[in-house]
Amino acid sequence: MNTSYSSLLVMLVLLLSALLIGLGERPLYKIQEVRIAETAREMVASGDWLVPRYNGQLRLQKPPLPYWLTAASYRLFGVNETATRLPAVLFGLLSAFLLTCWSAPRLGVRAATNAGLVLAISFIGLRYFRSGEADAMLLFFTAAACFVGYDLLERGGDVRRRMLFGLLLGLGFLSKGPAALAIPLLTLLSWSLLQRRGAGVRQFLQSCFSLPGLAVLFLLAFGWYAWILATLPDAAQYFIGRQVNETFVSGTHAKPLWWYPQHFFEFFAPWGVLLLPAGWWAYRQRGPGGVPPVVRFAWLWLAVVFVLLTLTVNKQMQYALLFAPPLALILGHYLVAAGGGFVRFNRISFGLFCLAALAAMGYLVFKNGRAALEFLPWLALLALPLLLHRLLRARALSFPVLLVAVASAALYLYGEANLSKEPHKIAAKTLSAQLPPPPAPLYQDRSIKGEAGDGALSFYAGRVIPPVAVEELPALLEQQGEIWLITEQPPSLEGIGIELVASVDELKLCRLRRAP
Repeated sequence: MNTSYSSLLVMLVLLLSALLIGLGERPLYKIQEVRIAETAREMVASGDWLVPRYNGQLRLQKPPLPYWLTAASYRLFGVNETATRLPAVLFGLLSAFLLTCWSAPRLGVRAATNAGLVLAISFIGLRYFRSGEADAMLLFFTAAACFVGYDLLERGGDVRRRMLFGLLLGLGFLSKGPAALAIPLLTLLSWSLLQRRGAGVRQFLQSCFSLPGLAVLFLLAFGWYAWILATLPDAAQYFIGRQVNETFVSGTHAKPLWWYPQHFFEFFAPWGVLLLPAGWWAYRQRGPGGVPPVVRFAWLWLAVVFVLLTLTVNKQMQYALLFAPPLALILGHYLVAAGGGFVRFNRISFGLFCLAALAAMGYLVFKNGRAALEFLPWLALLALPLLLHRLLRARALSFPVLLVAVASAALYLYGEANLSKEPHKIAAKTLSAQLPPPPAPLYQDRSIKGEAGDGALSFYAGRVIPPVAVEELPALLEQQGEIWLITEQPPSLEGIGIELVASVDELKLCRLRRAP
């Protein structure tokens, strides 16, 4: 077998195992994942795929592509946790193999396969490629736009390739908004300026854009928004304006400027520790013929992402995933090209990480006992890529890098299986088995998850459970005589009888009736 194809096969086996083992075992509880899951479920249930709703309320803050793809997954595989996460798995695989195949002719097969593993098998990669959130989609379209744009700048292209560039930008914007435009365009413009100086702007515009490409970009990126503004002008302006304010002005997750460097090594474990020696090695190789143009482009790309994310008021872990493609290119090349003391540092780092992974897994066995041991047979699948590497003689894939990737995947999956069983994470799913059947009027206390309520309750109930404020309950009882309420703290209301029917961790199911 050709060594390149054998290396890709080993990669595929590892990534499929790492991304699919236990995919549907975790219940939905993380707010970003729940929002997409429940909005998509309501699309399928109502048949209205154009106007997203979450717990029955309009949800226009975010672009609709993640809802559409998740809803399509539900139509194919049913409404469940696995189907919620399959789009992210798909885009994670596509991103890893796109990066590998694009960089192979520019950096060599070994550096390219290193880069693919670094991209997919890290803490942050496994976290978001196994979750039903929009970040894996955003990453793919952003990276693909950067790759196509780089080729257009370096080698030119016909109208179809420039249309492809516009298509990727538009789909990226439809995935999660402005970052999909800002990162590729600023990176490519900066690269063109560095390469061609005064002629850089003209070269960038002429090489990357055409009228058909711009038409595709604007139609995909803004067509749905234009329709929403024409159909629901007041609501659209409110929701979109609030999202802009929360992201760029007031910030609901405001963090200090140094927040990303502070967490970088943690997010990109185990590879993040290599960035500093890779930077020092690249500095020593500066000058003509030192660092390949693609790697210099990756350093510029990394800098653009850092500046944009640092200047944004909101700072969250999922945004840091945008560092992954340039970081993977840089480290993939560094692990092949660096020699001397850098190789010794890498070996020591890899050895220490593998020992730490074994120690951590041993601790989980000690802490969780039989439950932890029952998951071990699943991890045996992760040994298959190591065996295939030997059987197929996939020399183009670095065995030490593969070993660290396998250890990383095993540690992540083992930790996820044994550390994600806290009662509050499964409360919504457990309580759903005790809810009254329709048409019993069922509501949830708005204070559980804020104004829009907890979408996990509606997801597992299979129907919208509208959020209400406590002060609205008397009026509802006047209209209906009896209602059911999910709350964390049963209310105390004069003239209303409250019966506690079920309790699951912090969630309480109560039946409210007017006192005789």
